[in-house]
Order: sequence, then structure tokens, then C-alpha cells
Amino acid sequence: MEQKIQLKESDIPKQWYNLAADLPTPMLPPLGPDGNPVSPDMLAPVFPMNLIEQEVSTERWIDIPEEILNILYRGRPAPLKRAVYLEKYLDTPARIYYKDESYSPPRQS
Repeated sequence: MEQKIQLKESDIPKQWYNLAADLPTPMLPPLGPDGNPVSPDMLAPVFPMNLIEQEVSTERWIDIPEEILNILYRGRPAPLKRAVYLEKYLDTPARIYYKDESYSPPRQS
């Protein structure tokens, strides 16, 4: 059984929730091939700086960049789906929702 929740465009989140802010202990940094922690400067040639900042942030809410929001709005709003069977399997009072992201807006021209 699944439930679909249709969001209005105005309800689409403008921030990402950062789980790292609520972990009991900080996550270990990513390691390079030599086994040493990778610094943000080492990631800069491969990733945009705002993505690196998100990766190392301990802030609970991170603003989604406007350029990304514009891409996410394509093909939206798409329904959220409630994972009722997963909730029952986990025996949790929490309501768990997910989005089927098999549709990829960035691939549209």
C-alpha cells in the first residue's frame, strides 16, 4: 500500500535537511587513496564549492541554490509517496515519505 501526496509548487522545500547536524557524534571525514582525510581544497577541482560546503556543514538546514531549485521545478510537483509497508516493518510511529526520482529533470533539454 502506498499513499501519494501531491505538493503545490509553493510547498516544494527551499532547503535541504542535513542529518549530520543531529548525529550523536560527527561523521568521519572522507579519506583519500593514501588513507588520510580529504580536505575541501582537495575536492575543489572535482566539485563546486557550494557542494563541498554542504558536505562538511553541520548546519541543520542548508539553502538549496536558486539554480538547483529551477532545475528541480521542472516536471514538478511530483507526488511524495508514503512508505506504509516500511513503517510497519520498522514498527515505527514515524511517517516515512520518499520521492521516486527515476525521472531526471536535468536530462531534459
